[in-house]
Amino acid sequence: RSVLPAEVQTTLLERAGGNPLYAEEFARMVAERGGEELELPGSVQGIIAARLDALDAEDKELLQNAAVVGKVFWSGALGAIGERDRFQVEERMHALERRELVRRARRSSVAGESEYAFRHVLVRDVAYGSIPRGVRAERHRRAAEWIESLGRPEDQADLLAYHYLSALELARAAGVDAGLLAESASNALQRAGERAIGLNAFASAARFLEEALELGVPKEEHPRVLFQLAAALRRAGDERGIAHLEEARDALLAAGDPETAAEACVLLARSWWDQGQNDRGRAQLERARELVRDRPASVSAARVLLEVSRYAMLADETEEAIRAGREALEMVETLGLSELVPSALINIGSARGNAGDEGGIADLERAIEIADATNNAELGRAYNNLAAMQSNVERAHELQLLGKEAAERLGNAPVGRYLEGQILLAVSDLGRWDEFVPLAEDFIAACEAGSPHYNEGFIREHLAGIYLARDDEEAATVSAARALALAREAKEPQALAPALGCHIRVDLPLGRIEDARRLARELVSVLKGSATSFGVMTLALAADVLEVREELPAILETRADRAWVRAAAAVLEGDYERAADIAGEHAWRVDEAELRLRAAEAFVAAGRRSEADVQLQKALAFYRSVGAKRYIREGEALLAASA
Repeated sequence: RSVLPAEVQTTLLERAGGNPLYAEEFARMVAERGGEELELPGSVQGIIAARLDALDAEDKELLQNAAVVGKVFWSGALGAIGERDRFQVEERMHALERRELVRRARRSSVAGESEYAFRHVLVRDVAYGSIPRGVRAERHRRAAEWIESLGRPEDQADLLAYHYLSALELARAAGVDAGLLAESASNALQRAGERAIGLNAFASAARFLEEALELGVPKEEHPRVLFQLAAALRRAGDERGIAHLEEARDALLAAGDPETAAEACVLLARSWWDQGQNDRGRAQLERARELVRDRPASVSAARVLLEVSRYAMLADETEEAIRAGREALEMVETLGLSELVPSALINIGSARGNAGDEGGIADLERAIEIADATNNAELGRAYNNLAAMQSNVERAHELQLLGKEAAERLGNAPVGRYLEGQILLAVSDLGRWDEFVPLAEDFIAACEAGSPHYNEGFIREHLAGIYLARDDEEAATVSAARALALAREAKEPQALAPALGCHIRVDLPLGRIEDARRLARELVSVLKGSATSFGVMTLALAADVLEVREELPAILETRADRAWVRAAAAVLEGDYERAADIAGEHAWRVDEAELRLRAAEAFVAAGRRSEADVQLQKALAFYRSVGAKRYIREGEALLAASA
């Protein structure tokens, strides 16, 4: 037999609207009220409020105090907020547990304390909402003081900051003097920010530290907190990072802290490099070196040395990169700065690898092993640089994806964005043009909208090649020109060489021969002065037209013995098929197609028609799959000539 009249059942079903929580809470209310005549509240919250109103005053206050603490709470906190002894609290909590308003945890996260949780977040919300606004601030303050009484407040820094901020905001809203609360809230926010930095949660750290500065910090602490904020903003990928770093650097210098100011300069150097502004980056790096010159070994001196090594590695200054990297490694090991070891190994390994020393791979793999085991935010960079050592595009792409995941997981937004660009380049090299083009254009749009990036030039180079292949000559010309302009700003061989090569590849088929020759002479000069292999294939494919055939063999002899160099040497010898096979073995889909087209051209000229057909079929299969109309025409013309 139903305990509810039929009309009440009908209304109950209508109000529940398929929400089982409404029915459950109503059933609990019926059980608690016994035979009383009941009204049907219009919402779940209404039922919960009715249940709370039915509690005696002490139990309701206890539940309200629990709501102040949060979804999870502890008996000691309730005793501190309500000024009750532990026995009273535990006794009443048992009664609330029987009413299915809260549940006790089997294990407590706070030693010596019973831990509870609200059965549903709505119970907590309704209980909190029923607290008179005038007393909420005091209860949050007491909750914060209880957390501090546990010791090691940094372990609960986020929760402590929440309670002090809540108390502060409520007190201000009530027109109460909140001076001491502001100081406590600021201190708690600083601790929360430092804890978030330790967890690689840089966006959260920046938010906490920014709030701390807004509330006010002691004058002597202001430069340090400002630097922490600036560093967190940079790691979070926030565009405000540069301005804050400049402000922090100046404040630290004014406060007589040149070493931390040097660290700000290091982060500025890296930030400007990220944007392709190498002159500005080098200026900051030189300033950092001056600030720590003749000072004893320290974490700041180590960070400066690491950036000196990184800049030298990127500029193909191999000996300096390895020297500075090893000096930094010795310093960090002596000082016990284990978190900086992966950075040193990445720089040393990359420099060695660029010079053809296979030991560089081992350095990078060790950096990955250490960074992965310690959740070091440099893990993404280690994967990226190991990817750059790979001849096989598919293997490089796998490592890039691992690096991107690591950068995102460990909060390293600058490395994550860099890898976003590198992943796009691999997608292009693998021949996935329809996937690449819209993503590349989005990347460039973001750069043009105020978020410039080092990778923009490389992406424009790939787009120029695709535009040319698809008969958009104007877009190809514009893209190649912009890529070269960006590379000149970056002033690094690894940026300038491929940009020159791209421009030459666009100029030649469009009949701009003299322009191409001028750029080829510049490219030869860049190659002679660096270890980069970018651009050697471009020169080899048109060595005679560009008038560089005599100089190329000596350049190739000085490169690291890599597949790319071997393929260029084969082209220089006229063995396009071998070069194409090397490209195919290493998944250079775009280059393989071009080399097979050139092989077919050579076979047709030599009257070796059947061999030409084999190469043409492979080249045309790729070009048709990507809509490369220019090369489809060229291939089909050769096919007709070989018939």
